[in-house]
Amino acid sequence: MHWSPRWLAVGAVGALVVGVAAPASADPPARPTGPTSGTPAQHAPVRITLITGDQVELAPAAPGRVAATVRPGPGRERVIFQTLEVDGRLRVLPSDALPYVSSGVLDANLFDVQELAADGYGDAAQGALPLIVRYQEQAAGRVKPLAGATDARPLESINGAALRVGKGALGDLWTTLAGTPASRTTTAAAPRLGAGIARIWLDGRVRPALEHSVPQIGAPTAWAAGRDGAGVKVAVLDTGVDATHPDLAGRVAEAQDFSGSGSARDGHGHGTHVAATIAGSGAASDGLRKGVAPGAQLLVGKVLDDGGSGYSSSIIAGMEWAAHSGAKVVSMSLGGDPTDGTDPMSQAVNDLTAETGALFVVAAGNSGAARTPAVPRATRTPH
Repeated sequence: MHWSPRWLAVGAVGALVVGVAAPASADPPARPTGPTSGTPAQHAPVRITLITGDQVELAPAAPGRVAATVRPGPGRERVIFQTLEVDGRLRVLPSDALPYVSSGVLDANLFDVQELAADGYGDAAQGALPLIVRYQEQAAGRVKPLAGATDARPLESINGAALRVGKGALGDLWTTLAGTPASRTTTAAAPRLGAGIARIWLDGRVRPALEHSVPQIGAPTAWAAGRDGAGVKVAVLDTGVDATHPDLAGRVAEAQDFSGSGSARDGHGHGTHVAATIAGSGAASDGLRKGVAPGAQLLVGKVLDDGGSGYSSSIIAGMEWAAHSGAKVVSMSLGGDPTDGTDPMSQAVNDLTAETGALFVVAAGNSGAARTPAVPRATRTPH
């Protein structure tokens, strides 16, 4: 089972095939798909440009329902579009993307239009689509050229890169990825993307998750036995740190920003809270609220912005930095959507653990649903 094709199990629910071939010489008409149930992603219409270059406009319909209208990209008038309701959200799948989504080489989240709108990927909010790619061949930490890609940075732990593609260039990108027979028909069961790309994911939003209190895990017993984390580096990948907090004085060995905020300063509060929970001295409370390991040194990676969210690629970059900077433990009090472990962050946990021996400690259980391990804690052993 792959991470992306979770829609297959529910495809019969509300599925609707839409689209009639339009004359090639005419500007393709918008195709209404009809309303779908679920919470509206917006109060006013929102336009989403898919990775295929097709545009979907979402508008409120009846209470609790959203209507989607599809406008095919140039030259794509004969593509059929299917709408599916998945976990109460609307997915719009072009027929030529379906084999790639089904085989797991193309992230289904790239077509979850309500979720894309809700997370700020709409065309009015962003002029480019952020992606994570994995290469077919070893890249040795280099970024390989890809049509329309900008702001690319290597993600060596997954043999890939994070990049952004302008919305106007997505049609050409899709032609490069899927437009040649050789790339589509490697095998009937496993179509192969072009341009040397093995897999593509949405560079998804990730948000922080809270902790449990220190006494619940038996920290006072460990202190009594002389175990307070002395000599151990612990990395905290979160919203940064308030280095002026009394509990953290002398505890932060190094801090790096991966969120694009310009510094590792914590403008949210969650990162400082987590850092103090791990290694706070208790100075602000006269020793009453010490952290779990008050003798540890902290490596702080700001991977979430001051609004409390961040991209998968920023988090992977922070994971790589932490693991290669001598951290014995990497704390990640954050999480994304449920996954089976084939997503890039979960794979980075596997690869960095095998390479460095670092222990990644990732929040779990915050979604409240059984058997739904979420990125990046849904690791699995490679076969």
